[in-house]
Amino acid sequence: MGTEAAPMFADRHDAGRQLGVRLASNLPPANYLVAGLLRGGVPIAAEVAEALGAPVAAMTVRKLGVPGFAETAFGALASYRGSLATYLNPAIHAQVLADFGRSTVEKVEGRARTEADRLARVFADYAPPLAGATLVLCDDGLATGATMKAALLLARRLGAHRLIAAVPVAPATSPEELAEFCDEYFALHLPQYFGAVGRFYDRFDATGEQQALALLRATS
Repeated sequence: MGTEAAPMFADRHDAGRQLGVRLASNLPPANYLVAGLLRGGVPIAAEVAEALGAPVAAMTVRKLGVPGFAETAFGALASYRGSLATYLNPAIHAQVLADFGRSTVEKVEGRARTEADRLARVFADYAPPLAGATLVLCDDGLATGATMKAALLLARRLGAHRLIAAVPVAPATSPEELAEFCDEYFALHLPQYFGAVGRFYDRFDATGEQQALALLRATS
């Protein structure tokens, strides 16, 4: 397979609608709660929530980027209702510690926590309790999967009864990598060559805070 592929989705709303159709066809009737990972996962979650007839929430996640290579994650953290969970990729985290030292890594983590705390306050009205919930966690795609893993760890810690991870596109290896973190996993496309999430979208502009808030208000 070549490294170039035609985009699979017009934009996040198109991807969310397609994902919503798949989930509505495959999930049994239940009282679902759909949460989007901030911020790009919120348009996906809004469409999925409509398809499932479910309320929508937002979970704060922040990537922990390798210094100088911010798009490469050595881990991620998630924040929700005052609780925090961190996922670290063991191999990459160990290499970053060896290359940059603990103080640099702690600065990266500190900046991420500060921003996560701020975002969690901004979106606090869209963070219902997770205890006992059948939770569908949505993002616009997975690359390393670090942010989704952090979100799933936190949701489990906060008492979610059943965890379903759902994305439009992810690497072919992602089902095995996420198996221990969730009860069920849906990805519309699992290409062998992945690259970056944005290559599967015609339009992949950043989702702004006000845009995410407006979507959450409209679907609440």
